[in-house]
Amino acid sequence: MTTMYFLDLGFSPDGDAVHPVDRLCTMQSLDAAKAAAEQEAGKPLQWRWLEARRVWRAEVSYQHAAEISKGTRVERINVEAGLMG
Repeated sequence: MTTMYFLDLGFSPDGDAVHPVDRLCTMQSLDAAKAAAEQEAGKPLQWRWLEARRVWRAEVSYQHAAEISKGTRVERINVEAGLMG
């Protein structure tokens, strides 16, 4: 399994979560995900950890935010099938 960081950047009404439909990219490091968000925003961002939702969050502008969540990706699954007799 590989650890991945998912960057969502978009509409965030009243501080709510950025919807996963606004996923900008998937990166292999937290620093790379933060750099991608700052490049897209066109400015440095102030990141804070939200323990309750387990995301890094930065306000981009009014009701617009970036969020980075951590997940894993399975590289390979081995499956075998056979006839039962």
